[in-house]
Amino acid sequence: MKLKIVEFLLEKFLGTTKLSEREGDMFLPERMLSIALTFLLLGIGCGIALFFVQNYYLIVFCPSGLVMGVISILCWKNQRIEVLSDEVFRYTTFLGKSYEYRFSDITMLRRNRDSMTLFLGENKVHIESMAILSDRLVDLINKALAEKYPTE
Repeated sequence: MKLKIVEFLLEKFLGTTKLSEREGDMFLPERMLSIALTFLLLGIGCGIALFFVQNYYLIVFCPSGLVMGVISILCWKNQRIEVLSDEVFRYTTFLGKSYEYRFSDITMLRRNRDSMTLFLGENKVHIESMAILSDRLVDLINKALAEKYPTE
């Protein structure tokens, strides 16, 4: 019952269908949406409190919460990887811009403290630590790295 309200709001305001119909071989989970909504509520709450309490901290927290909330929603909605074939995948940034890359272009995978970076020549693909990756994508990345750097 509660999820139907969330799904309705997502469809009306974000142009997204039901939560269970998310597609892609890498996408951000609903937890990212809850983080985004928390930031938005924080920003709105600080904006409302600013009318009642004259505090300089609220002037900073209000726009910061709103900006972080909007960025988080964009990440949740747009950032994904779709495997088009065993040789090619499409990476979509959080701003919605898509790029197609070949798995054979993968040169390195770096694990950062809070994410991973996939290097493809001079280009980079950012993968958040909370992202959900399909087994197919993981296998194709591992295969591409194994072909570049065979173990003896």
